[in-house]
Amino acid sequence: MTPASPIAPPAPVVATIGWLVPGAGYWMIGQKARGLTIGLTILVLFVMGLWIGGVSVVKAPPSVNPLTIIGTDPWFMGQILNGPLCFAPIALSRWLGAPASHARSQDIGQLYTAIAGMLNLLAIMDSAYRARRGATR
Repeated sequence: MTPASPIAPPAPVVATIGWLVPGAGYWMIGQKARGLTIGLTILVLFVMGLWIGGVSVVKAPPSVNPLTIIGTDPWFMGQILNGPLCFAPIALSRWLGAPASHARSQDIGQLYTAIAGMLNLLAIMDSAYRARRGATR
């Protein structure tokens, strides 16, 4: 008798967990090394962006309307893809009263954090696809 193969969780659950914790979508479907690699890469990229530009690189837009966000702060659209990870710098910058800077380092920090979010979006889509396909290896 062969052992039963583990059943992969539903793709929407994998996608949601992958958004909440970068790399956790892969972890859920049994690809622990890939999940750890992707999760650490996204985390390091995000933290490097904060280190370069300061905690004020992630700032909540004044409106919830996506069209307004794109017009006022397009970087936030990429940053929110990091999941709840991006809310900590927002709270910290408001608590510290960190002023927004318009220096080149601020731009580079925003770029790093947004790219981390876009990388997380790719990981979310890939892990959900693999879960839907039933790949557990």
